[in-house]
Parts: sequence; C-alpha cells; structure tokens
Amino acid sequence: MKIYKAGEKSKGICPKCKSLVPTTFKISSVPLSNSKGSVDDILCAICDHCDHIVAVPQQSAPRIRESLKSKKHSIEARLPRHLLDILILAGDQFKMGNPELLKDSLIRHYINLADQNKSMIKNIKKYSESDFAKGAGYRLSLKVNKKIFDRFEHLKQMTSLSKTQVLKGLILQINQDILQRPLKKRIAELEMVLMASA
Repeated sequence: MKIYKAGEKSKGICPKCKSLVPTTFKISSVPLSNSKGSVDDILCAICDHCDHIVAVPQQSAPRIRESLKSKKHSIEARLPRHLLDILILAGDQFKMGNPELLKDSLIRHYINLADQNKSMIKNIKKYSESDFAKGAGYRLSLKVNKKIFDRFEHLKQMTSLSKTQVLKGLILQINQDILQRPLKKRIAELEMVLMASA
C-alpha cells in the first residue's frame, strides 16, 4: 500500500471539473456520504483547479470509519459519595497520574469483565443490595462506545437491576478486588488496561 504525505502530487478524475486533473494531497474536512457532518483532519487528494476533493487514500479510511462508529453513549447515575471515593482511591493505587481520569476506564473494564463472568454477576447483585450501596446524591456520568453500552445493557438484563444498581455493584466489586482483597492477577491485568488509557 502506498502511503501519501501532505504536499505530494497526483492525478485523478475531479467530480466537479469532470476531467483528469492534477491534485495535491492536503489535510481537509471530508463530508460524510450520509450528509451528517464531516470528519476533520483527513489527508485527501485535492483538485489543483477547483479545490474539490478528488480522492481519499486508503490510509485515511480507518479514521473515517472510526468517526462513523464512535458515537458515544452515556451511562449516568446518582451515587453516594463513598462509592465515588472508592473509584478515585482504586485509581490512585496504580500511581498513573490523575486517578479521577482513571475511574471511567476502571468501570468500562469491569463492565467488560462482568459480562463474561457468572460469579461476578452474582456479586454485582449481592453488592448492589448491601447497606454499603445505599444512598445517592452525587452524579456519575460515563461516556462509552456502543459495544460497552450493549454489554452494560446486557448486564442490566442478566441481573434484573437498574443502571444505578449495576453501577453500585460494579464499584463495590472494584472495591473488593483492588482495595479490600487485592487479586494479583486482576491488578496486573488492570495495570495493563489503565496504562493504555492513562
């Protein structure tokens, strides 16, 4: 596959000029075919005569594809302060910078883990009904991709819990695994995940 760089010259059929034209590769905004917005900062072959996009090289395709898929879903709940503190304290155990920024990655990872783990699903139900899970007042807002959102919805179905209860159960599972009875294997696994997202 040829990799192009900005400023490189080429030729192509311009849809506006309707002829073979010289082009220059430039960074541009590419309008989406479904007419819903555009993707910025994409390398394109631009017509030297009319500045119309003539072609988008294959190297730019993954960025465009990701932009189409990356619609974020929101998971929100009101939680007691001590559960948010658990997330911050758990993130702080990894010494990777701001633990506030790691809390979302922790929850995403545990949504993924729980979706494949029957014993964790039982724990989430148990923890969500405990005295420690009672209370509300502080907002947690989590942005996730469609895959994680679908897994979260699946967790709600499997546990017959509300989204707030599922989040409470997940946070108390994090409390158990990281703060109360640290599991070396789980900690090592989390370190890898958090290092990639820190």
